[in-house]
Amino acid sequence: MARMPGTEWVGEQSPRVPMERYDIVCVHTIVGYAPAHAAHFSVRRDGHIFQSRDTAYRSAANLDGNHRVIAIENEDHGDPFPTWTGSNVPALTDAQVAANARILRWAHEEHGVPLQLCPNSRPASRGLAYHRQGIDGAFTDGYPGRVPGGETWTTSPGKVCPGRNRIAQIPTILNLAQEDDMAQYADQLDKIQKAAEAAQAAAEQATRMLARQRGRQLAQAKRIRAIIEKGHAATEADHEQLHTDLAELVDSLAKD
Repeated sequence: MARMPGTEWVGEQSPRVPMERYDIVCVHTIVGYAPAHAAHFSVRRDGHIFQSRDTAYRSAANLDGNHRVIAIENEDHGDPFPTWTGSNVPALTDAQVAANARILRWAHEEHGVPLQLCPNSRPASRGLAYHRQGIDGAFTDGYPGRVPGGETWTTSPGKVCPGRNRIAQIPTILNLAQEDDMAQYADQLDKIQKAAEAAQAAAEQATRMLARQRGRQLAQAKRIRAIIEKGHAATEADHEQLHTDLAELVDSLAKD
């Protein structure tokens, strides 16, 4: 079972056909309101994430790529989106961009989807993709469709999904996911560095304590030697000091 924390689980909407592997997170636009149950996830305009399919199972959003693609649908109707038609899909809200990045980051951690741009829909491609990469059509807005050898991700040639404005935001989604990755590594590095500094400080303190202890032992040994060298001239006080130093020296050596 694979359900992303922090999402609204709406119940399993798939026929439970298992995924084969996890190569891609693909961004779609709904042409409507969230949730959209054909995808694993759908994102409302305020960034709220619905999960309609456990990622153990396939979505129905990428046709020939369903066995390896985690699909995200994104709301595009209602405030604050303007009324639109054709290919002029409005850009994702900032909250949607951030939510898509969260899903990508989670898919990376949970399923090993690489944090990189997916170049096309060919079977060996991996990373963050957009639906049009698996769609046939003569697109003229700078974002081409399916390349030769690529999987077909829809039965509707010419479909613009997710629209040029949203395709242009794909690098931003990736950057946010990578920033989260770098922040985690930076946090881990900071913890490691602090632990190393604490270990260094403990080692230095132990060295100082050992040096002081050895100093005391040396001083005691010198006093014992001096008293012994006095021989019969040693006073009662010298003998008392001798017993004290011997006892402390034996005790400290026993602790070592």
